[in-house]
Amino acid sequence: MTDPNQHQTPPAWYPDPDPNNPGGQRWWDGARWTEHSRPAVPAPQPLYDAGQDARPPAARHPTSTQPGYARPSQPAYPPSATQPTYAPTPAPAYASGGYAGATPDAAAFPPVKPGTSAHTWAIWLVVGLPLLTAIAYMFVDFTAYFRAIIALSASGSTPGSGDVSRFSSALSGFVIEVLLIDVLGLVIYGLSVMFAYFDWRELQRRGFVRPFHWAWTFLGQPVYVIGRTVVARRRGGTDTMWPIWGMIAVFVIIIVLVVIKVVMVFNVIYSTVGTYGPGVS
Repeated sequence: MTDPNQHQTPPAWYPDPDPNNPGGQRWWDGARWTEHSRPAVPAPQPLYDAGQDARPPAARHPTSTQPGYARPSQPAYPPSATQPTYAPTPAPAYASGGYAGATPDAAAFPPVKPGTSAHTWAIWLVVGLPLLTAIAYMFVDFTAYFRAIIALSASGSTPGSGDVSRFSSALSGFVIEVLLIDVLGLVIYGLSVMFAYFDWRELQRRGFVRPFHWAWTFLGQPVYVIGRTVVARRRGGTDTMWPIWGMIAVFVIIIVLVVIKVVMVFNVIYSTVGTYGPGVS
């Protein structure tokens, strides 16, 4: 998943994280540091200092054409050596593994103060609201609907029997309950988006620079919870994993409730079929 706030840093000159180039800049190509760097601009020096050599530059630094110039002596090498040996040049610092985390984004997204918690009251409502839909489904009367179907099948829909009217009544009640559950789901969806906005605003207040945007909740509650956790950890927040564990716990509880409801419905169907005999189809 890609955080929209984690945009790619554009190519430009940025402060060089190489300790061998203090105050300098290095070119960032949009994905990594390059070998192109420039040193820090030195502070302008005074044109003349009475405490220094007052002679003009040409007199202080004579050339080979000026009187008094002496060529520096060349180092003497042993007769057996044809050329001097040099130590191998180390790899440039920008190519080392330590540069991996020293990206320009480190300055754009500074960490929060140590000990800043990512716990908010709003994130727990975002995590726990889907549980209400599963609890509501536990109160839907599936058994009356299936009993009416089995009774209608056993009677053969003979004229004058009350099975058809009972089936119509059970069907209408079942449809109304399902529609109410659907409306509840839409309300919970809207509340999740609203509480995600409150959570996003609270994280900003605590110093999280550009936290995971609340609008991702429109794609689903898990999308926001997971993305929020990743970004909060990158910003150095504490207690960032608890919403993930809470979401997993809610998911497990929902699975358990669904299994219990299915077992209850099948037990009713089995007992009802046994009442009407094996010939029910």
